[in-house]
Amino acid sequence: MALLPIWSRVEPHAFTSDIDSGLAAEIADPLWMVLRQWQLGELHGDDSGSPAAVDISVSHTPFTRYRLGSAGEAKPLDGVAGPIEAVVEREPEIRLGGWTPWSVAVRAGRRLSRILTEDGLPGVAARFADDERTRFNASRIDKEPPPEEPAHAKARPAVQGVDDHRYRALLTGRGKMIDGVAVLETVAAGPVDLEIVGDADPDAVAAAIQRWSEEIHAEWGVTTETPQSAAWDPERMEYGFSLAAPPLSGGDGEIVLRAAEYDGTGVRWDTVDLDAASEPHGAAGDAGAETRVRSLLPSALRYAGMPADRFWEFEDAAVALGRVRSGPTDLVKMVAVDFAIVYSPDWHLVPVEVPVGSVARVDWMVVRDTFGVATLVGSTATQAADGAGRLFQPANLSGEGDNPVLVVLPSALGAQTSDPLEDIALQRDEMANLAWSIEKLVLGPSGRPVSREWFPTDFDLPAATSEEPSELVWRLATRVANPWTPLVAVLDEPGILRRARILDTETTELRSAQSLLLSGEHDVRDEEVTRVGLQLRMVQQRARTSDGATTVWRSREKRPWKGEASSGLRFDATTPTAG
Repeated sequence: MALLPIWSRVEPHAFTSDIDSGLAAEIADPLWMVLRQWQLGELHGDDSGSPAAVDISVSHTPFTRYRLGSAGEAKPLDGVAGPIEAVVEREPEIRLGGWTPWSVAVRAGRRLSRILTEDGLPGVAARFADDERTRFNASRIDKEPPPEEPAHAKARPAVQGVDDHRYRALLTGRGKMIDGVAVLETVAAGPVDLEIVGDADPDAVAAAIQRWSEEIHAEWGVTTETPQSAAWDPERMEYGFSLAAPPLSGGDGEIVLRAAEYDGTGVRWDTVDLDAASEPHGAAGDAGAETRVRSLLPSALRYAGMPADRFWEFEDAAVALGRVRSGPTDLVKMVAVDFAIVYSPDWHLVPVEVPVGSVARVDWMVVRDTFGVATLVGSTATQAADGAGRLFQPANLSGEGDNPVLVVLPSALGAQTSDPLEDIALQRDEMANLAWSIEKLVLGPSGRPVSREWFPTDFDLPAATSEEPSELVWRLATRVANPWTPLVAVLDEPGILRRARILDTETTELRSAQSLLLSGEHDVRDEEVTRVGLQLRMVQQRARTSDGATTVWRSREKRPWKGEASSGLRFDATTPTAG
């Protein structure tokens, strides 16, 4: 007959939530104290020592390659500055042949003027500002189309807010300025005009413009297409990227970590998963893998305000477990208290430093106690059936093999995020049997956000022919605010929601969506717009690298929203004249 060991723990049950009386451990008499010590194991001696030293072998390998999107080209990480968020999320802010915010065009022009002046070419900067092709003209802004519209849709003026009008007034009063975007377009078409070069050295002018162009491309990004990151998936409204590292010691292939559904809110260790079936990144032959053996001193794992390990040890007066207030759903506090009073003597901390931006693995660990006994502690690599040490191990997408590693990503720590430049909600409307793209904030011509919540509808209701307020008026459709753009199912493409019109018009124009987040003839996957809805935001982020350098980039965020919406849209409806 097989024996089945059963372990149990006796715990008191109280009829009150107040634990002060139990923790006070009031003393009745000396014999009572001796019995309590015997009951709690204070009189039981174990011939075992405490950890005194640890010898540990750790292997680590750096990330050397990255790929944006699922089909992009793998590029080397060497020389790429900034956190991984900036590499993945950064989108170009200058679009040649398209729409670029005024602020970016003016700042790029000021940068060019400063570089030319520093190189002793102030006359060239003045001639750039005088030339009609490269001079910034604030009066022409009103004629610009929206940020992005389908070819078959009628162009409309860009939405402008108070900040845009103020910015135009300031720019008009500043005199002649260089339009940096116009200069980039001119340089892309060919050499600088000789009239602008004048009597200056053409080689010096070309060198200054080349240096300026490199800075602009690095800081703001330049594109001729839709301004979005190569990692951005517009149908699913999320980023996709992968990182690759050379194999660890004993390995035979590169280690690829892939993030297929990154929402733009920060890259953490659980954002990426191991992908053994990924396309090769070319990192297998890169150098950098290393193995180190270190001798360290373990320390008891404790936190501030934690009680002593022994019940009969005098406590610090600052420890007050009775003040811990937690409800049935406050699991974090319950776990912390349970660890402090039950499991804390079993845990020790051995800090091991590994480079940021690497994949690490614990090969083996030997613990020496106070009696000199050495114990080989198994790791997840040697104890495949034990899942206790795999809490922070990335999942394996292929489901084959085992790669017990820890990921130390070069993420942005404490990144500063601006107020949203664009804010859009995608919500279901079950009464109208539609999904809606609701624009709350859009990017104005000056590069500042414009609130669209006050914008009127696209059309007015027909005027009533009767003065009787109770008479019914037939309406083809009720009004819907202009920022609400319908997303309808596509019959020949199952699972797709596409931006559409509410009513057919002679010009076949769509609803006047103005945002860059959902620009152009945009399709959205049906499963992405759930009953909870989702929020899309465009923000500016600022972070510092490990060497103190500052990195600024424009990015997008995707978050859950707050449920369904009601547009009030009804077709073939009769309403009172007064309504």
